[in-house]
Amino acid sequence: MFLIISLSVIMGIVVGASGGYLWRDADAKRQLQQVLAVMETSDYHEDISLPIVSQLRRRIVISQQQHQQLQQQLFTWQSLLQDAPIGYLQLDADNQVLWCNHKAQQLLQIQRWQPGQTRLLLELVRSYELDRLITKVRSQQVAAELVWQFHFGYQEAANSQSIWIAASGMPLDDGAIGVFIESQQQQVDTDAARERWLGDLAHEIRTPLTAIHLIAETLESKLPPELTRWASRILQETNRLIDLVQHFLELSQLENAAAHSLKLTEVDVVQLIDDTWHTLEPIAKQRQIEFVYTGPAQLILEIDKGRFTQVLINLFDNSLKFSPDRGHIWLDVHLLKSARLGDNTEPNSVSIDLYDDGAGFTASDLPYVFDRLYRGDVSRQRSETEAGKRHSQTTGSGLGLAIVRQIILAHHGTIVANNHPKTHGAWLQIALPTSEGHSTFN
Repeated sequence: MFLIISLSVIMGIVVGASGGYLWRDADAKRQLQQVLAVMETSDYHEDISLPIVSQLRRRIVISQQQHQQLQQQLFTWQSLLQDAPIGYLQLDADNQVLWCNHKAQQLLQIQRWQPGQTRLLLELVRSYELDRLITKVRSQQVAAELVWQFHFGYQEAANSQSIWIAASGMPLDDGAIGVFIESQQQQVDTDAARERWLGDLAHEIRTPLTAIHLIAETLESKLPPELTRWASRILQETNRLIDLVQHFLELSQLENAAAHSLKLTEVDVVQLIDDTWHTLEPIAKQRQIEFVYTGPAQLILEIDKGRFTQVLINLFDNSLKFSPDRGHIWLDVHLLKSARLGDNTEPNSVSIDLYDDGAGFTASDLPYVFDRLYRGDVSRQRSETEAGKRHSQTTGSGLGLAIVRQIILAHHGTIVANNHPKTHGAWLQIALPTSEGHSTFN
């Protein structure tokens, strides 16, 4: 009896052990099947007749091959970017440089970074503009561009150099940022050389034009009456050319040293608007054009009075050219309040909107109205003549709005051309920043 019981216990132990082994084996197979299911690819079907271990080995081989292919592709792309003629930086969410090609190192003067390192961008490059671009891209999660003058060589101020750089940032996964960097120095140098050439040419042309003007004046007083009209015509055309040359010289000066050429004083802009309009009011009365002002009774800003008078004369003159008889010219002035964007506060600015009820700009003209020598659509020129071109106070050289734009930019403002939604006439929108302690709005 004892033997039977012992055999039963032994058999129970064996069966239990076998069952435990079978359960563990089944569980191991189930886990392997799960691994295989995860690793299975859409274009590969394993032979289910093979043992699970063999399937796993084959999957491991396939995974290693795919990994090698991805590594090869990554190496190829990195090699292309490394030798690309444009710089590239890649930063993680903490602004650490993950990767930087040769061109970026050259443009940004990065000397203390090696592939495989992760260094903070601030340790390698001191550029507020680049930091601002990266912050903007990361916060808004949209691509952005920026052009700025990058200074390097701070250790020795006498040897400090600079280069104009254009950067394009784009958001990547997990807060990372990719930045493409390109030198703009050649373009800047070319533009500067062109401006110098135009300035030198204008200076050279002005001297013989002045001589021709003096000769024409002398001839006009000595010619018989039937021939004086020819001398008058020469004088008229010579004056037009002298004005054109003067405008070229003025525009060149504004583009090259705008901020340094301004003489800033506190000016009542509303009074300046009124005085400028009174200068042109006789022309408006001849054609019964009404001027309508909306805004404060006084607005004190720190501006260059002479330059801003030039802006108003050009804008009023253009509106008079293209407004119909018995038309209207409106000028609205209002303050744009501060707006908060995160922790940054945008400064107050003054908006000056000038618009009329003329034909307005054509869609093809709008992108080019501030370009020098741009004359606009033929139909618009025709309407200008019909509206009374003979009353214009400017030369019509095509430089007026270009000069206006440069003066506004020199005051750190903006100017935009459009057509007014209600009158459908030309609409010029000027925004000027106000300086704390140097503006009064009543």
